[in-house]
Amino acid sequence: MQKITTAESLKVSILLLERRQIEDEKLLKEQFKITLDNLKPINFLRKVIKEMITPSDLKDDVIQTVTALISGYLSRKMLVRSSRNPLLRLGGMFVQYSVTRFFTKNAETIEALGLYFIKKLFGKSREDKN
Repeated sequence: MQKITTAESLKVSILLLERRQIEDEKLLKEQFKITLDNLKPINFLRKVIKEMITPSDLKDDVIQTVTALISGYLSRKMLVRSSRNPLLRLGGMFVQYSVTRFFTKNAETIEALGLYFIKKLFGKSREDKN
């Protein structure tokens, strides 16, 4: 700020500061009302439910993780079956871990390949009928 030397400039500066204080007070009151409204239990619950219902990346991540776990489990079951051999069972756990990890890291690629094969499989039967 500049140094105030006259009474008139002092009055102008005081008026400007009072206006700014009034504007800041209005903004603070509006923000307080918004915050208070957001903290009401019913509004908070409504917001949480709305976030849960709307589709999100979480839904896709859960589907991809479940797919990876199931594929790992099935690969282990195909390899080990009902063997009592500890080395074969250890190998089965390693295969399950590896397949699950592979599916988790490459979920989008595997999904695209699956859709491609489904389109190829069902697309030809539709073309043959036409």
